[in-house]
Amino acid sequence: MKSMGLKILLTAMVVLLIGLLVVDKLPSSPAQAVKPNIVIVMTDDQNVDSLPAMRKLMSYPEGSWVKFNNAFVNDSICCPARASVLTGQYSHTTGVINNSSGDKLNDANTLPVWLDQAGYRTGLIGKYLNGYPWSKGTDYVPPGWDYFKTTVTGNTDGMSNLAVDFINTTTYPFFLYLAYKAPHHPTKPLSQYVNADVYVPPDPPNFNEADVSDKPRWIRDLSLLSQTTIDTWHNERVASQRSLLGVDDGIQRVVDALKANGQLDNTMIIFLSDHGFSWGSHRWIKKDCVYEECSRMPLVIRYPGLGNSREENRLVSNVDLASTIAEYAGITPGLPQDGRSFLSVITNTATDWTEEVFLEAHVSAERTFDGIRVPGWTYAEYINGDKELYDLTNDPYQLQNQANNPAYQAKQDELAGRLHAIKGY
Repeated sequence: MKSMGLKILLTAMVVLLIGLLVVDKLPSSPAQAVKPNIVIVMTDDQNVDSLPAMRKLMSYPEGSWVKFNNAFVNDSICCPARASVLTGQYSHTTGVINNSSGDKLNDANTLPVWLDQAGYRTGLIGKYLNGYPWSKGTDYVPPGWDYFKTTVTGNTDGMSNLAVDFINTTTYPFFLYLAYKAPHHPTKPLSQYVNADVYVPPDPPNFNEADVSDKPRWIRDLSLLSQTTIDTWHNERVASQRSLLGVDDGIQRVVDALKANGQLDNTMIIFLSDHGFSWGSHRWIKKDCVYEECSRMPLVIRYPGLGNSREENRLVSNVDLASTIAEYAGITPGLPQDGRSFLSVITNTATDWTEEVFLEAHVSAERTFDGIRVPGWTYAEYINGDKELYDLTNDPYQLQNQANNPAYQAKQDELAGRLHAIKGY
């Protein structure tokens, strides 16, 4: 009996030891989830020149950040740009070509749908698409979203609170799309920043451009900005920079929450604006133009494990983001992609990256164009026959349109050919 009891005891000890070994091989925390998390933080109407105001983000919290100095938006207006992020398709492909056509998006086949089908918990906080919910009813939630909160009390701080709550209570893996409404005009800084001393970019050389005789018709039709207009928009720009301080706080809180939950090193964080903004360059205020002020967007990405942060000069665009996220998450996009994954650019392992970005706008006959941005050059063709060509190496502020200049004809022909190949005509 004693011998049998000893055998039973030894057997139990072996079973316990095997059990402990098996448990040791299992994930000890959600941070070791098989699929990684994704967080997108998007601002509204933010110019790249405003980034120095975001002191916390620009300190690259916890390292492993890549700041893209040449990130572009294909269609520089809110609704089309956001639709491209959600689909990986150009606005002329999605059908969302202006702020009044958000209902044209096939929201049954978008990034959150693909991620949701792959087992992700998906959440949107803030701005979706202009005009939402259209005629679909106030309770309408687009497919693919497990958590969908477009009305937020407290604006920037309220959105940040919800984002932290989402991270603290979610299951893994997750996709969080935090779409701040700041610094969109008319901006309202948080109370603690109403009178903050803040960085304001200086006016560039093309501000209120005196001679626009070389520009397309729609620019030639613009009057010089009056001093009253200049003063009004200068004050708005100061307020805009102050409102970004609240966004900056929110990004830090997201990073801190991910770290506290053991998820920071299993999460790619993408910070961007929906597009740029012109504060008076070429006499133009707002967006939806071919110029650098409109088409360049802030883009800063934290990719776990990179170590030291760095700046990246290769050209990428917002239409590339869906493919990039899909590759990172290990899923296949549900739509043909106009963009392409730049994950290898993020990790600095790309050996062959074609640098060209398609640009477009769909406004009036005088302002509708197709364009292309490549290193050192911008070229655009308007449907009314106007053309623009800029040698950005020698003319970074696009003061002298070289279209139809015989000295630049070879370059114009080359870029026209590349543009037509992208568009397929």
